[in-house]
Amino acid sequence: MKTEILDVDYTNYINILGTAHFTQRSIIEAYQAVKNTGTKDLAIELDEKRFRTLNKLCFFCSKRNFCSFKCEFITAAEALGNIDANIWLIDMSEEDMLYRIKRLTPSISHSELIYALTMIKDEELPWLWEKGFKTEALNRSIKKLELLRKISPQIWRVLIEERNALMAARLANIISNMIEHGEKPNVLALMGAAHVNDVTKFLKNPKLIPITLKRLELNYSPPTLIRKIKLQN
Repeated sequence: MKTEILDVDYTNYINILGTAHFTQRSIIEAYQAVKNTGTKDLAIELDEKRFRTLNKLCFFCSKRNFCSFKCEFITAAEALGNIDANIWLIDMSEEDMLYRIKRLTPSISHSELIYALTMIKDEELPWLWEKGFKTEALNRSIKKLELLRKISPQIWRVLIEERNALMAARLANIISNMIEHGEKPNVLALMGAAHVNDVTKFLKNPKLIPITLKRLELNYSPPTLIRKIKLQN
């Protein structure tokens, strides 16, 4: 990593919001978090391809001005408003995920991969989240992930363990750069609720980050920066 991982508690410089994707409650919470923190550095659990795809879908949608089903990540980016800001894309790309799964399980078929991925889906989770039963929703999600870990530990490793380590490394890198340049970090990170605990543990104990990346044979790459420029009146 070009920027050194500092021996600090990175959670002192970052607010992490766990979300349930495409739920109205998460959309509202993401919007409020941007406004309440006053952040100009928004980190989201997307890669560049997914970010641009979601933005394009929203831009050309006829319901874009009154839609209640936007991705909470896109809502948060829009909530920044007309300011100079940084949008940091911290997730592993889908191409990299698939490549790493295939590397660990060369013989896996497409149908086997799809079956394994259905193990982490629960149709009631969005409903529970919307009704405010977040703890129950998160517990059910964790149980689903544990089932995936038993059925296909290689897929679980890539989708959960590797992504958590990479997202934590990228967040630490963002904050380290700010500290080294004399800035006072105020980063808001949005990610699926199931990722929050492990990412937080890494940020509280940053020495674990390079150790984990090495154990997972995961080469670090920096987050993608989308620079938001204020439009002049």
